[in-house]
Amino acid sequence: MNTYAAKTVYRQVVFTHTLGTTITTHKVPLRVLSGSTPGRSTVTLDALMVTR
Repeated sequence: MNTYAAKTVYRQVVFTHTLGTTITTHKVPLRVLSGSTPGRSTVTLDALMVTR
């Protein structure tokens, strides 16, 4: 998923996923693909929300 934006946008949800009620553990990978976009190789994870 390319999340590039020409202007800074605050508090924007870019991904959601519902797991269900019987899941006890889950891993979420965050991968930065090197070379995918020249000059933009930094990813900042601002927040992660898990609710039950």
